[in-house]
Amino acid sequence: MEEKNLNDIGINYQIMDENQKNEHGRYVPDIEKLKQTATCSEELEYIEELVEWYKDKASKRVRFDFAFNMIYVTRQACGHFEIFQTPCNEYYSLDKNLENAKKWAVNRKCTRCICKINYK
Repeated sequence: MEEKNLNDIGINYQIMDENQKNEHGRYVPDIEKLKQTATCSEELEYIEELVEWYKDKASKRVRFDFAFNMIYVTRQACGHFEIFQTPCNEYYSLDKNLENAKKWAVNRKCTRCICKINYK
């Protein structure tokens, strides 16, 4: 497998503010913005698939919301995309978060591969 250069890894991310919190105090991303900033058509397909999966689970109180104010989507070492969340603040800076995201993308498989999850 060809080794990835960390500088060549695209990260689609979104930092949410207090206006994006729902009634439960959790952050809700702007899905359309996330789709618009997708790094490729495969990532866009993943985001759409994930959103549909969450819609199907809504009756079971599974929501597309996050505890932390930053989310990002990366292609993992296995080739699949995955979405993550992290705080973005004075200690966890955007640069540090993106650097870590790139390192993890190169070295880790996605949940789909590890846990055998099927979103379809």
